[in-house]
Amino acid sequence: MGTASAEDGRNQYIVTASGKGVRKRLEREGFEVVKSIGDDSVHLVIGGSKSAIQRVSGVKSADSNEVYRLLGPAKQATSSEGSRDDEYAETQWDKHDDTTGAFQAHDTATGSGRRVAIIDTGIETDHPDLTTATADGKLFRADGISSPTGTPTVAGDTTIQARLPPESEEIESYTYLGAPKLRTQAAADDVDSHGTHCAGISTGNNTGTTGIAGMAPDAEAVPLRVFYWKKVENFPWDKDGDGEAEEHVTVTTLATTDFDILSAIEYAPETNADAANMSLGGGVIKGSAHKSGEHVAYQTVIQNAVKRGTVVTASAGNASSNLQQGGYYTLPNSVPGAMSITATGPGNERAFYSNDGTSDVDVGAPGGGYETVEKTLAPDTEWPYPLNLVYSSVPADLNDGSQYAWYAGTSMAAPQVAGLVALVREVAPDLTAKQVQNVIERTARFSKGKSSPDIGAGVVYAPDAVAEADRFSK
Repeated sequence: MGTASAEDGRNQYIVTASGKGVRKRLEREGFEVVKSIGDDSVHLVIGGSKSAIQRVSGVKSADSNEVYRLLGPAKQATSSEGSRDDEYAETQWDKHDDTTGAFQAHDTATGSGRRVAIIDTGIETDHPDLTTATADGKLFRADGISSPTGTPTVAGDTTIQARLPPESEEIESYTYLGAPKLRTQAAADDVDSHGTHCAGISTGNNTGTTGIAGMAPDAEAVPLRVFYWKKVENFPWDKDGDGEAEEHVTVTTLATTDFDILSAIEYAPETNADAANMSLGGGVIKGSAHKSGEHVAYQTVIQNAVKRGTVVTASAGNASSNLQQGGYYTLPNSVPGAMSITATGPGNERAFYSNDGTSDVDVGAPGGGYETVEKTLAPDTEWPYPLNLVYSSVPADLNDGSQYAWYAGTSMAAPQVAGLVALVREVAPDLTAKQVQNVIERTARFSKGKSSPDIGAGVVYAPDAVAEADRFSK
């Protein structure tokens, strides 16, 4: 992580507050309050110092608006010629009856009339397998650089100049040196491939003769783009993904900030989203963060979204870390109110890269890969590499003309659950967000005692979840 700043270089702070009138008091003291969310309890403040902000009456905390890079796939591969000749449904082991049972559930529910918000890199606006509500989407960028008017949000269908991956030597997945390319596009359009891949997993609709089917193929995907390519000075580069920065570098990276993510979560219920998926997160940190203002802000905004009816699904992280021991913690999935999703493979066991921990995992879902790297790459498994990864949609213009690719990660697991929320809501539209989560957890499989540190309540199973929701609603 790094620290965000305004376009003029001033520091940005996430300020949490209690009581009424805090924004006005901050402004009277000379602080610029760019935006307030969470019923005016969370503010984006520019300028000044942390200590000066904390002296304002009613302020509970002031923390730097941290910069995050994208939680990219643990493994990925492009389409092979052989796979293109096959029926794509056969390639989608993650939707078969021995995993999530999505194809079977589609006999009863398809997510018709429901919406899934994808808080990510945007969604390709014209992918043939996706129904995308671009006009209801948004771009969230706290420094205002992408906005024609300098505001921290841009309507999804507004035409802007967007930065794309630079054509330069790659340091690691999703982190580059050099200047990014530019193109004219809708603000909520994908600037990578990650968001489109997640949208396909949730809502791919296979309308053509070939294509992929998502968990909820008739649901709409709402693109809430929070990632953008930007230059970051002195970026702490955690190349091993273990939460420790090995060195600091100047990078052009796909980045976002806490306030961008918080604003997207806050906005999701306004789009009537049944689920808001976050396949993103920071590194593994010590449990003292439970008391930080950053944690309080996430808990406030996520729980407000849940109260308004939106289930918040979040990836558990790809650091292979045990969050059960030693007080470790990740954001935003560890916050009460969010459904934290670990990744499983074709054998319904936790994938080698996925974080685990009873207190931090609610359910498991297919994210791709097997229990070990060796098994994942072995040629003699039932699903040899790359077929044991998750197959989904990607923008052709960012993938050498290919519209599909295999990725693996907890990023791929979380949107499976977001799509399942849409199926449950189709048959039981009056269920609260907490009731929907309860249905999904009660009908999950393969977990002994429903509290496994590897897969929580179990691997989600769509046919039983839909049936249970139907009974629940009567």
